[in-house]
Amino acid sequence: MNTFYTVMGCLFAVLFMLFLLPILGYVLNIGNITGMIFCALMMFLTFGHKHVENFAATHFGKVILCAAAVVAVLGVVYVGFLTSLIVTADNTAPSEDATVIVLGCQVRGDQPSLMLLQRIHAAGDYLSEHPDAVCIVSGGKGDDEQISEAQCMFEHLTAMGISEERIIFEDRSVNTVENIAFSKEIIESRDLNTNTAIVTDIFHEYRASKIVKKAGLGYGSVPAKVSWYLLPTFYVRELIAITAVFVGLA
Repeated sequence: MNTFYTVMGCLFAVLFMLFLLPILGYVLNIGNITGMIFCALMMFLTFGHKHVENFAATHFGKVILCAAAVVAVLGVVYVGFLTSLIVTADNTAPSEDATVIVLGCQVRGDQPSLMLLQRIHAAGDYLSEHPDAVCIVSGGKGDDEQISEAQCMFEHLTAMGISEERIIFEDRSVNTVENIAFSKEIIESRDLNTNTAIVTDIFHEYRASKIVKKAGLGYGSVPAKVSWYLLPTFYVRELIAITAVFVGLA
């Protein structure tokens, strides 16, 4: 039994390091903060299991641990439900004649962040495979950015061989809701197809799909890959973000 606790504790220690790793790339958000807190708690419970066993021997301890077990089971079910929503959105294929919308992400100076670069690559691959598709690059310029996210995406897509005539700028938006709202204005003004192919991170597609549908547009997914060391952080972050939408906080 001691070996089991040791193995579990080591696994949570490794997971803790995975949540810590993105900080080296200047990524610190509610995802890795929550993940590190959870892993630290689980390491305490596994490496310090004798203290837990002593606590469980008391009547109060039994009540608390039973309640914790119920919460844990409900939590696993809930996370599984959210994961199914994310996976379903990721696998919603766009129509062949869909209008591509690439959602913006951070630009560092005049270069794309890693996550924006992955969106650019996903968009470039899709546009290469669908030569008749038109693309809206959507994202404004932040105070710490030298160029707009739309401009950054345009430069990299054209460098990948995508004709600039196929790329339309939307460089006013500062969040996903505005990405979609301003892109919809472009779609209507140019009489483009209202079915869309949304290019964003795999974890972000579900929330994006809700915004797209609420705007009255058709939704399809072109999910961009996320680097392995960012997966735990942004997975947890997205679970929290979806929950915030459900309870009306976002």
